[in-house]
Amino acid sequence: MNFDQLKEQWNNEDGSSVHIPNTIEQLKKSKHPIEKIRKSMKSEFPMQVMAIVLIAFFPQLLHFPSSQYIIYYTSYAMLVVISSYYMYGFYKFYKQTELYTGNTKNSLWKIYHELKLNMERYQSFGFLLLPHFMITLGMEFYKILSKKGMSLENMTDSYQRALIISVLVGTIAIVVNIVLWTKYIYGRQAKHLENILNETDE
Repeated sequence: MNFDQLKEQWNNEDGSSVHIPNTIEQLKKSKHPIEKIRKSMKSEFPMQVMAIVLIAFFPQLLHFPSSQYIIYYTSYAMLVVISSYYMYGFYKFYKQTELYTGNTKNSLWKIYHELKLNMERYQSFGFLLLPHFMITLGMEFYKILSKKGMSLENMTDSYQRALIISVLVGTIAIVVNIVLWTKYIYGRQAKHLENILNETDE
C-alpha cells in the first residue's frame, strides 16, 4: 500500500466515530470529594485532641479513689503515645491532600490509596482505645462494689455476669461505632474517588 492509498483511506474514515474521553474533567471532579475529606479532617482533628485531654480528667469526673490514679494514668500515658503516633500520620495525610492538583490520574490514585490506608489507621487507632476503656470500666465497677461493701473476692454470681456482659456489650459497641463512624466520615468520599478512577479506566 503506497502513500496515496493510505491518504485516501484516512480521508474515508468517519471522524464522528473517534471518541476522546474527558479524562481531565473526570479528574477535576475528584477535587470535590477531596475538599470534603479535608473539611472533615480539619474539623475532626481538634475534636480528637480535646477528647484525649478530657480523658485525662476521667478519674476526677468519675470520682475514682486516689489510690487508683497510678493505674489509670499509666494506661493513659500509653494512650497518649499511641494517639501522638496516629495524629502525626493524620496530619501528614492532610498535608498531602493540599498538594493534589486534580490533573493527573497517578496523583488521584495516590490520594485514593492514602485515604484507604488512613481509614485503616483510623479504625486501628479506635481499636487500640479498647484496653484503656476496659481499665476504666473495671475501675468504675470496682468503685461500685466498694460502695456496696463488696470486693472482687466475694463478688456474687450476678455481679460477675453483669461485669462480663458489660465488657462484652461495651467492646462490641465500640467496635461497631468505630467502623460505622469511619464509613460515615470517609467511606462515601473514598467510594466517590473509586468511581471516578473506574470512569477514567473505561
